[in-house]
Amino acid sequence: MLIVVYVVGYELIKKLDVPIEKKLELSLRLMASLSFFLVIYNIYVSVRSNDRIEENKAAYNTVQNIQHNWLDPQSELLQKYPESYFLYSSMVPDADFGMEMPKEYDPLQRKQLEVYYSLRLFQSMEDFLTTGEYDTTGKEVWINNYLMWMQSPILRYYWTKLSFNYSKDTREFVAQIIKGSDVLIAMRKKKSTLTTSDYDAISEKITVAFR
Repeated sequence: MLIVVYVVGYELIKKLDVPIEKKLELSLRLMASLSFFLVIYNIYVSVRSNDRIEENKAAYNTVQNIQHNWLDPQSELLQKYPESYFLYSSMVPDADFGMEMPKEYDPLQRKQLEVYYSLRLFQSMEDFLTTGEYDTTGKEVWINNYLMWMQSPILRYYWTKLSFNYSKDTREFVAQIIKGSDVLIAMRKKKSTLTTSDYDAISEKITVAFR
């Protein structure tokens, strides 16, 4: 398009009844003007390209966060059965695992496992405060997950013992999660089964101060 504009402009300049020096000056000015627009267009393309790169990076980081902070802890717990059964089943109260529980397991290994994975899950909540602002999933989805996890009496117990390992803003955030989980626990006693709307109604009210 710029080439067409230059050719048309050059032809018009050639037809002007002015000295050749003036025509040369006008031609140079025309080239300078077109170069300016070319630079502006190049900047625009670069900005658009950088935006796409950042969007792709945010999407990729979101996938990594989901894998590392949500799927991996659960996957690892499942591999530690039977000692992990008690913690995992308490973290997902909306799933039906039936009435039977493992009868043979190592009590000491169970306790060690529950301490480690409690720390691991609490760290997920702290990481959320660091990365959540750039996570394309949306904060309510993560909060709903934490609301589900923190209905676990095992996690609640270890939070009272281990919360000093985490920053002040993490403690404030988890306090909101526990308060919201209390509401869900009370609702579950009344209606036995919770819905997505029950979780959303609470997560929408929780404020998050991302870092």
